[in-house]
Amino acid sequence: MGSWGCASLPKTGIETTGEPLNVEVRTETHTYVTQAKVGEVQHRDSSGRLVGTSSLYENQVGSYDVTRWQVFQGEEPIDDQDFFSIAGDTRTANEIADYRATGVSMNRVGIGLAIAGGAAMLAGIILGSSLSTKDEYGTESRPTWTTAAATGGVILGLVGGGVAWAGYARTKREHPIDDPQKAANAARRYNKQIGEMPEADEEEARPRRKRRR
Repeated sequence: MGSWGCASLPKTGIETTGEPLNVEVRTETHTYVTQAKVGEVQHRDSSGRLVGTSSLYENQVGSYDVTRWQVFQGEEPIDDQDFFSIAGDTRTANEIADYRATGVSMNRVGIGLAIAGGAAMLAGIILGSSLSTKDEYGTESRPTWTTAAATGGVILGLVGGGVAWAGYARTKREHPIDDPQKAANAARRYNKQIGEMPEADEEEARPRRKRRR
């Protein structure tokens, strides 16, 4: 828990510089090798009776695409919350802020539950040992509530750890709203307001030829 037990909000509050907003989207192709079954070989004895089979495998290369994106003000990469705030999309900026604030709260609550669970577990173990008794036959017994406290503490600690980790992950997520098209639309509206129109595509820049009749 030491590595993700101190979730905090990312630094935000970058001021607008008047530069255009940009969204960079890139797709990375990753390859992997896996073994695929391509057939079977039958094994027979000298009488021709089937005694077993073995499978044939071969390596096959597969691929998958991963889309990554980042937002910029001019040439400077900025946080998504600042990006939407500068673009005038306060609703989306507030959604990101609320998402992260909830993550911090979850992290704090989870840590508290984990600590309480650990304390209950230790108390159950220690008290169970100190309050244990032996009967006339030498059989040791302890109060059932100590065992229940130790077991409940373990469960509570695991739940608390899970909640703390989930909250930490929310605060560290790169894109709380993973929608590059939404960001591109916001950038387009903002750039139009400040007079920064996007460059025309190559096909649009070419003059259209008149059709011959």
